[in-house]
Amino acid sequence: MASVLRIWTAMAEKQPILTLAITNGSLGGVGDLLAQAIESHNTKKRFQWNAQRTLRFMAWGALCAPIFHKWYLFLNRSFPLPPTAQQKKFSFVTTVSKRVAADQFVYAPVGIAGFFVAMNFMEGKNWASAKLRLREYYWPTLLANYMVWPAVQAINFGFIPTIYRVPFSSVVSIFWNTFISWANSQSANAVDVPLETAHTHVEPLHPETIDSKA
Repeated sequence: MASVLRIWTAMAEKQPILTLAITNGSLGGVGDLLAQAIESHNTKKRFQWNAQRTLRFMAWGALCAPIFHKWYLFLNRSFPLPPTAQQKKFSFVTTVSKRVAADQFVYAPVGIAGFFVAMNFMEGKNWASAKLRLREYYWPTLLANYMVWPAVQAINFGFIPTIYRVPFSSVVSIFWNTFISWANSQSANAVDVPLETAHTHVEPLHPETIDSKA
């Protein structure tokens, strides 16, 4: 494992954008494949791999990796951590809190909206369908995001080296998708919605599904 990490780090130092894109895309594919398996188990149906859906997640992950990386570098410059370990813990906590606040109140709302729009068009659907997805799922997804990702990003921004931050968040996304799929199956009132979501499977604001109205 250590040798794999050394090889990956060496590659990331030479070609950070390419390495992060491949890594993030691959982890996105793994997360979707796992989510599909859980969905199949929950519905007690024979597993049938939707390869196109997995490829869409891989494409989205690869596309977002450079954006994530540049965003994290921007946060580093805007809110630098204390230069020495002797500085007060308050300064460290304040800086990390600023990074998390910027990430969650600036990037997350834009990123979630971008995900819905991008997935919609990758599925070959029109703008009316994109607007419907945003209306039904944007706010529930954003609220679900705020239940988990501020804590994850606090660890990411405070303790994870910058080059590992994109893979770290992608690995967490795999477990986040798994947990939410399991939690959704436990709810008697869960709505089975035909929607691919970056971090979560959420109940829409209205009981109608996307496909019934698009």
